[in-house]
Amino acid sequence: MDDSIAVRRLLDRVLRQAGYEVVQCRDGKEALETLLGQGQEVDLVITDVEMPRLDGYGLLEAIRTAAPLQHLPVTMLTSRGGDRHRQKALQLGANGYITKPFQPQAMLETVAQLLGKR
Repeated sequence: MDDSIAVRRLLDRVLRQAGYEVVQCRDGKEALETLLGQGQEVDLVITDVEMPRLDGYGLLEAIRTAAPLQHLPVTMLTSRGGDRHRQKALQLGANGYITKPFQPQAMLETVAQLLGKR
């Protein structure tokens, strides 16, 4: 769990320093509840594959099947670099797949691309 907390803190810092507003969730279930409550205000989801209560694949499936959330770009940020995991994420509708450890500049480029800000 320490790894996920450290990565969340780093990601939060990188995105906030670039001017983005960030909402963090502890797991997939909390993320889905947050999105369903304020999905219209969220522009992008970055999720890990491995999370308690609802993993990243389950969260991605829920986003893709919930009408108010279907439009959201979703990128996976995970230590699972295998092609099988990447293919599964893309088949479920992920817009991006980034492996940890991530490079801050590459992350910001991916976020900008997914938000259409080139």
